[in-house]
This record gives sequence, structure tokens and C-alpha cells, in this order.
Amino acid sequence: MKPQTTALGEARGPLRLDVDAPLAIAAAVAITFVGNAVVMGMPLMVGALADFLHFDEQQVGWLASADLGGMFLASLFTAALVSRLNRRHLALFGILIAIAGNYLSTQHQEYESLLAMRVLAGFGGGICYSTGIACLAITTHTGRNFSIMMFGLVAINAIELYTIPHLTAAWGIDGIFLAFCLAFVLCLAVIPALYPRTPAGAAPQVAREEAGPRLPISLPLICLAAVACFYLTIGSFWAFIERAGVDAGLGDAFIANVLTLGNVFTLAGCVAAVWLSKRSGQSRVLMAALLGMGGVLALLALEITTATFIIGTFGFCIAWLFTDIFQLGTLSHIDRSGRFAALVPAAQGLAQTIAPALAGYLLSRQLGYASVMWLGAAGSLAALGLYVLVYARLRRLAPTLADAA
Repeated sequence: MKPQTTALGEARGPLRLDVDAPLAIAAAVAITFVGNAVVMGMPLMVGALADFLHFDEQQVGWLASADLGGMFLASLFTAALVSRLNRRHLALFGILIAIAGNYLSTQHQEYESLLAMRVLAGFGGGICYSTGIACLAITTHTGRNFSIMMFGLVAINAIELYTIPHLTAAWGIDGIFLAFCLAFVLCLAVIPALYPRTPAGAAPQVAREEAGPRLPISLPLICLAAVACFYLTIGSFWAFIERAGVDAGLGDAFIANVLTLGNVFTLAGCVAAVWLSKRSGQSRVLMAALLGMGGVLALLALEITTATFIIGTFGFCIAWLFTDIFQLGTLSHIDRSGRFAALVPAAQGLAQTIAPALAGYLLSRQLGYASVMWLGAAGSLAALGLYVLVYARLRRLAPTLADAA
């Protein structure tokens, strides 16, 4: 009897034994959230750069962009090589680069030198993040595995936001950089469990339901453009929300606690996301989350008070979780090969490179933190418009995909 094949063209049995092995998935998730740690800790790292090294708002914006720009370059580097190189070797290379970049950040803290070190650290972390995404994108149950990844990101983010104030109180800004070094050192232990190579026959084509219509390549490309628009929101808001709270007169401990609890709160959102997608389909929940994101940022743009900071931060975190899960899920429905899902970190990195620097520029023009919130709202609403377009075309070409869970 001929073995059943997957969308990748591999026999389902061998694929499950390798790509879908629990340890392989766990290793991919681990290098993903360690590689993305700098993004998760960005609000408090930006605050530490201002408080301990006395950089102004535009300078800390460029430093945040340096980390994220390194991740963008790493995403392109990884996307070009991940199908040809051993993924264990690629992850090892990224880990060593990240350790070097973070350690050198403790030794070179003049603005120009630190800028270069943060690009280096971001490049190493970005290789790990992109490699982990690429490993998850070729698994059989991508939706479930991306949900596991997001759960891990949220949990680690909460720990990170709780820990960073203690690290900076004891060791200043160096405490953050050394903690990143330690995280990457620990990540060396999972490398042997990574699935090493792209399965043979993993054709880079836009997938479709069996016997269904051929979907245009423009659909996953529009999805990637929407990811970039959405991460313009993430990069601008997340880099400066701590500074916005301080500017509004909120206490440092209060801000750190709200950011931490906001991320803990989103853990429940992982369960809610699965429940809602089964009832309404991923696309509708994704569009609702983007509309909600635009609303909470508009609320913060009008005024930041104790109440609006709590509502805005909690709303932002839950909308971020929903959007990330369903963006990856939407791409997984459209593209079963994983080619376009592997480019998601590049789309994220491009927007996150631009966003903090653009937000810093707005602040340098004395436009206030309201302008940063309006910038974020605009990014979310632009992403919403693009997903409405994708949803409308899927309703016409492949209705089962349009409302798939």
C-alpha cells in the first residue's frame, strides 16, 4: 500500500517520527522564544538605556531599532539558507553570535559602539528565532504548534518583565545583557533535539485544499505585508510604553507590574483563541483582534491615566496574542509548504526596525507619546484592511479556507 503523503510531499509516517517528534517541537519553541527575548523585554530595556546610560529618546529609539534591524537581517539570512544548511549548525551559529553581541554590549557602551553591538546581538537572536519558526512551519499540526510557541512566548515574557527590574537594580544595564547571554548559553542544550534538515520534496508552493482551486501567490504576500503593518504597531508601542507611563507620572514599579500581569493575563487567551477560532474561524477573530488593537491604542492616545494604562496594556497584550496566532494560522492554511511562514520573522523584523526609530523621531519633534499611539493604531488598521482583502478573496476562491479553524 502506498504511504499517505503530506502537503510537503513526504510520507506521513517518517515525517511524524522526525519533524513532529515532541522533543524536536520543544527545541524549536525554546530557540524561538530565547531568540525573541530582546523583543519581549524591549520596554524595560529602553527604560534602562535611558536611565543608566542617559541616552535621549531618539537615541534609545535607534538602539531599539538596532536590535530589531539585526533580527531583520538575520531573518533574510536564515530564509535564504535554512533549506540548504543543517538547522542545528544554523542555530549554533546564531547562539554564539548572540552571546558575543550581548557580552560585548557590557564592554562598549558609548552610543556608536553600543549601536553596533546591538545589531550583532539582534542578528544572532534573529537567526535562532527564524530557525525555530522554520522548524515549526514544516510540522504537520502547525496551528497547534504555533499556539504552543505563543504560550511559551507569553510565559517567558512575564518572567522576563518581572526579572528585569531586579537585574537592573543589582547590576544596572549590564544585568540585562548578561541575562541574555545566560539564556543563550542554556539554549545550547536543546540543539541536538532540533530537526536538522528540510524534508526532501518540500516544494515551495502555495497550498490548497485537495481538489480545490489554485490560490494566487499574491495572497500569502498580502498576508506578509499585513504582518509588517501590524509589527509597525508592536515596534512603536512596545518600545515606548514604559517611557509613556513614566511621562504620564506613573510609578516604575506600577508600570513593571502592569506589563507583567498583562502578559500573564494573555495565557488564558491561548485557550480562548482556540475556542473562538472553532466557533467563528481564524479570519474573523483575527480581524476583530486588529480592530480591538486599534481601539485600545486610540484610547491611550487620548490620555494615559492609571485606568487607561491598565486597560490599554491588557487589551494590547490579548490582541497581540490573538493576532500573532491567527496570522501564522492564516498563512499555514494558504501555504502548507511553510515557505511563506518562514518569512514571517523577516516581515516582523523590517517593521520593528523602522518603528522605534520612527517613534523616536516623532518624539524628537515634540509630538508627545500620543503620536506614538496613533502611529501604532494606524499600523493595526492598515493590517486589518489587508486581511479584509485576503478574507474576501478566500471567500470567493476557497470558502472552506476563509472560515477555517
